[in-house]
Formats: sequence, C-alpha cells, structure tokens
Amino acid sequence: MFEPPVKFHVAICGGGIGGLTLAFALSKSSDISVDVYEAASKFTEIGAGITLWWRTRQVLKSLGLEEDVIRLLTVPPGQDRVPSIRYRKANKPEGLAMGAMYSRGELMGLHRAEFHAVLLNHLPSRCRTSSSKRLESYVQQPGAPIMLHFQDGSTATCDILIGADGLKSAVRKTMFQEAAILAESQHRNADAAELGNLSEPRFSGVFCYRTLIPGARLLSISPQHRIFSSPVQYLGENRHMMAFPIARGRFVNLSAFEFHLHEEGTHFDGPWVADVDPSYIQGLFQGWEKDVGEIVQCLDDLKITRWAVNVLPTLPFFAFGNVAILGDAAHAMTPFQGAGAGQAIEDASVLAALLSNELATKTTVPQVLEIYSRIRQPLATEVVRRARLNGEHFSLRTLTEPEHYDLSSTARLQGIVEQIQDNFEWVSETAASVDLQRAMSLLQAELGK
Repeated sequence: MFEPPVKFHVAICGGGIGGLTLAFALSKSSDISVDVYEAASKFTEIGAGITLWWRTRQVLKSLGLEEDVIRLLTVPPGQDRVPSIRYRKANKPEGLAMGAMYSRGELMGLHRAEFHAVLLNHLPSRCRTSSSKRLESYVQQPGAPIMLHFQDGSTATCDILIGADGLKSAVRKTMFQEAAILAESQHRNADAAELGNLSEPRFSGVFCYRTLIPGARLLSISPQHRIFSSPVQYLGENRHMMAFPIARGRFVNLSAFEFHLHEEGTHFDGPWVADVDPSYIQGLFQGWEKDVGEIVQCLDDLKITRWAVNVLPTLPFFAFGNVAILGDAAHAMTPFQGAGAGQAIEDASVLAALLSNELATKTTVPQVLEIYSRIRQPLATEVVRRARLNGEHFSLRTLTEPEHYDLSSTARLQGIVEQIQDNFEWVSETAASVDLQRAMSLLQAELGK
C-alpha cells in the first residue's frame, strides 16, 4: 500500500484525555507522524468520574468516538432539553429544593479510566507511544527540529511539539521562558517579567475530596436515593458535594468540596494530592440532610483523596513558534463547569483539524498554531471565568455576603440556580463546530492562495 511522505512529525507530551484525543485525531492523516510521550510508567488515568456535555458529545461524534463512549453509559443520552443537575440547600437536617439546571441532553457521567481506555484502544499501531518519558525542557531554533530533553537523560526530536502535560506542564514553562527571552531581547522588560511569572499555578482556595462508592453499598442503605435518578449537588456555606452513578451503576462518583477562598491566588505549599481519613469528610457534612448522611455513611473503609485545586492565571496565548499547549497545560480551571475534559477535547479537535489541512506545512506551522491559539484562548478563558463564578454560587457566597438574605427563602435559592443556569448555557446552546469552522476560515483566509 502506498504511504504518502510525512509532511511533519508531531510529538505530544502527555497521554491523558487531551493528548490521546489529539493523537487519535491526527492519526487519521496518513502524512502526519505522531509520538506520544507519557510521564507515568504506564498509560492510565487517575481520578474517578468525569462529566461531558452535549457540546463535547458532538465533538466525539465528529471524531467517530461517540458510539464507543455511549456504550459506557447505562442509558444513552438524548437530544432534548432536560433537567441535568438538581440543586439542594442541604446543610440543615431539613433540606430545601433549589431547582434544576437544564441542558440539551443529559449530563454524561463517565469513569475516567474507562473513557481513557476507549481513546487508547483507538490509536493505530503507527501512532507510537512511550511511557516513563517526563519532559524536562525543549529547545527550538529556526530551521532545525525541536530537541526534547527528558528527565531520564534521553532526547528526541520533532517538527511540532504539543504540551498536553497538565497543570505542571514542562512544555508551558519552557514556552513562556522562550517568550520572555524574546521580549527581553526586544527591550520589552515589563512584558518579559510578566511572561516569566505566568506559567506558575496558583491555589484556587478550593479542596476537592474524591472517591468512588460501590453502587450496591448506597443502594443497600437507600434504594430510592435521589442521585440514582439524576446528578444532585448538595450545597451549603463554603462546602458542597455532588454525586452521580458511573460505570453503568457499579460506582457512585463522589466529589466533595471545601472552600477557603481567602487563600485564592496564593502558593499552596503542601502536597497537591493526599489521602484523608473518611471521618474528616463525615465531619464536614455532619448535620446535613438525610441524603448527604446516607452518602457519607458509605465512606468508612474507602480511599478518599484530597486535591488542592490549583489553577492557572489567564495565559495570553497557547502557542509560540512550533510549540502549543492544550488542556490543563493551557487553561487549568476549577471543576465547577464540568468542562475540564471537554475543553481539552475541543482543543485537540481544533488543533488536529488545522494541522491536518493541506495548508499546514513545515513552513506555515507557526501561523497555523497561532490560529489555534486565537480561536481557543478566548473561549477557554471564558469557561474558566464561568467556572469560578459557579464556585461562588455552589459555596452560597452570594447568600452569605453583606446583604440581609433569608437563607430559607425559596425565591432567593431559585435565583441562585438561575445564575448557575446562565453560566452553563454555553454547554448546550452553542456548538464547538462553529469555532472549528471559524478556525478553518481563518486558515483559508490567511494562508490560502
């Protein structure tokens, strides 16, 4: 079989959801060579459940992945506008229904490792993968391949480097060092100083506690528990929890949150990930309504992981020269839009479409990546902003700040849900295909003959 000549070689650092989605999408182009370098000893995903919305579902459909992903669900999601998350003020023995957030199609709750396996299984053999390859830095010089330096002392080369290496991204760190050096050489010293500081993560003021509860355990305690009919968020001042079934009901994904918003923007000195005793979570939610008590009753012997949620400041660009970043490496955010995985998938979709186009050549790569950055940076930045706003709503900060609000007021609680709904409108009322079309139009307008 005839194999066309390779027009360029792409190296992807990071074998998580964003990196593998990009690798799979690029592998559809037989003239692009792909290497995926994963820092861990094997390709796997940590964490418990993830959520995907209708908007992301359409991207997966366009990539040919939707059917395999839907097989991971107990009930296939529909297309109608339906209540997807219900909200309750739950920090008293008698909880109050606040209302529901509506979206197009149900919220898809997936086991992260199962979704990751779908992506990994779709990679063709010609897409090479390497584990235990943690990038330390890279060097790009005009007219020469990019040189990759790994922590184990090995090196590799590529024409294009994509950093899908998460919040602590070595690709992002080196990329912004490059940009700072260029700014300094142009006597833009203030810009150089700012660029040098942008790459460092900052504490959001939020702790997230995650675990998987065996579904049968909660069923035995409460067969009619609300979370078995739809995802529920139980809200209280400065803490809340969300629970929903995953893996066809074998597990209940639990995420509990504790807010220390006075620490937002600081440097978090402790371990970002640590195990905690179940009694700590049980203490956090002591005295809450019955639903919550039944959930925390299931935690006694489970492994619970505390994540200090660190985020990135707004980055002015996602690409520099022949290097680009995606996913958490570009726009790590708080989890209050359920959009981290979805945004990484959108990044990968736009990037793959641009690089696979015939107008993308070794000569035009910097312009192509700049178009990717120009399309994705504003939208991802807006999602980050909305996620932060939702965090305030979920912690009921809007109910506890100086005004004389009645915390038992149903109307006031419904108003909070309306604001949450506004922040979620983009997930079902907009389409990622529009942004992809804009990217392709820019490519044609700026590089087409």
